[in-house]
Amino acid sequence: MKQLLDKSEKRTLWIRLIAAFLSAYALSVTFHAPFAWFHFEEGVDYAIASVYELLGDYDFSFLLRFVLCGVYYGFLEEKLGRPKKPVPVWLPVFFSLTLLTGRSYQQIGSWGFCFGSPVNFVKFILALAGGSLLLGSMLNGLCVILEKAQCMDNEPHFWSSHGFGKAFAILCAAYLPFLILAFPGNVCWDAAGQIQQAVGESGYSLHHPLAHTLLMGGAVRLGERLLGSRDAGLFCYMLLQLAGLAAALASTIGVLARRGLRKGLLWALLLIYCVTPVYSNMASTALKDVPYASAVTGYVICLALLLEEPRRLKSLRFITGFVLLQICVILLRNNGIYVILFSGLVILALFLKKYGWREAGGLFLGALAGSLAAGELVLFLLAQVCGASAGSMGEALSLPFQQTARYLQAYGDQVTEEEREAIEAVLGDIQELAGRYDPDSADPVKAQFRKGASTGEILAYLKQWAHGLFRHPGVYVEAFLAHTYGWFSPEVNNSIRYEAEYDVVSRGGLFPGAEKLLIFYYRFAARFTPLGILENIGFAVWGLFFLTCWQKRHGRGRLAAAGLPLWISLLVCMASPGFLQHARYGFPILFSILFLYGFTLTAKGDEGR
Repeated sequence: MKQLLDKSEKRTLWIRLIAAFLSAYALSVTFHAPFAWFHFEEGVDYAIASVYELLGDYDFSFLLRFVLCGVYYGFLEEKLGRPKKPVPVWLPVFFSLTLLTGRSYQQIGSWGFCFGSPVNFVKFILALAGGSLLLGSMLNGLCVILEKAQCMDNEPHFWSSHGFGKAFAILCAAYLPFLILAFPGNVCWDAAGQIQQAVGESGYSLHHPLAHTLLMGGAVRLGERLLGSRDAGLFCYMLLQLAGLAAALASTIGVLARRGLRKGLLWALLLIYCVTPVYSNMASTALKDVPYASAVTGYVICLALLLEEPRRLKSLRFITGFVLLQICVILLRNNGIYVILFSGLVILALFLKKYGWREAGGLFLGALAGSLAAGELVLFLLAQVCGASAGSMGEALSLPFQQTARYLQAYGDQVTEEEREAIEAVLGDIQELAGRYDPDSADPVKAQFRKGASTGEILAYLKQWAHGLFRHPGVYVEAFLAHTYGWFSPEVNNSIRYEAEYDVVSRGGLFPGAEKLLIFYYRFAARFTPLGILENIGFAVWGLFFLTCWQKRHGRGRLAAAGLPLWISLLVCMASPGFLQHARYGFPILFSILFLYGFTLTAKGDEGR
């Protein structure tokens, strides 16, 4: 028996040592540009160089990581124990894969670090294995913590009454100094163009959400007419935007406080909202995505409450707020209607299946249909009154355009005359199109889209796009990954401070050098790991994947549907012109994910209903 036990202990020790080695390898591995055998005079030289490249430099830093991983696997993992319901195996593998491919695309714009050579491929497989083992262990440890966590507190405390009002006042006080310092407000490129439309420097367009253009631009025009200052008008709008963001975030604290979330966790959530740079920065930056994300956050809150208790649909106060939030989501961003439509249809199906038409289905359908109709009617009327020009169909085809351009760079000599004509009917000269390709942004390629292209020409282009996909799928996959990797990898930095050039309103801040002071702060904060990771969109997306898996495995599956707007937002991110190191398309995820964790941890399991 003792001999069998010894063998078992030895086997466990070897497994832990191998896991520690692979994890340390994943943390230490350095990829280099792939080299080919014909660069060497003899095959044996190539083999030796490949072995050197595979082994890398095992210095003190690798030894330290190896020891720390060994301690973790041998002590901390065992002390935490195994969760009742571990994470699925694919999740840590997927996370590790996004890290490695994201690193490759960020550094060289291709997957050459992963598949560029036999040596790189072996290194990639070893790093993938080590990263998956380490991330899997950490995720299971997090599951144990969540399973054991005491998140509820019935004792009266600061947040027990008027939680929303208190949080709103604190958040406004935290963000207002940044807005004053940035007076009249930092303006991104899109917002500058919207203001130009409103003040008559260019015609109205549906390229940007017209309701937001009129709201922000109207404030600027009103300030110019009443006070003789565009800056004053913009500052008034910025106060409104700040209040909207603070209200959305304060609502998460107010709802969680009423559900009995522990006082310490509520204070931690407020602290994150106050000190994480993205929130104060967005509160002081004119940007359509901020009011939109605030509205989506309110919409997610309502969905979570409805999914837990559908009888709330019978409350006039609740249903009125729910409808208004849906209309705001539709009006404040052009793709907001898809968030409402697709998430609403899924939840309608869930309600019909579980509660039937009379109990919840009919009421929810009425709220959904009414919101969609009202939102689209308002948009139509605004467009007619303003004479706004239609947006470009090319906005929805950023990804296919990128794939076509990369395909032309790699295999332009294989394009047939028929394919050339179909592509040029939509995107112009194929030589120029290939030269415009930028893996980080679809804007240069998208600028070649012919607005006069007919529906038939676009369909013919898509047919040729499909031919290229079946002929050389690797190029399409590479273009897709280059277009989307930033949304999935926490290693990719977000640049959350917009530094645009514009003259439609003043820029530079309250006093000379104020803007530089703010830029320094936000760049410094992004490099300070705890704050940088909290505003990292890749980390938030990881959190969304993990939360959905945890909900499904721990009897809270019904609440996973509350995250549907965030999943649809992720799809919007992937179809956007590119990551561009700006996370604004992902703000709905970033602003709402912490609330969904708090709501899930204060909810009863499905089996308890």
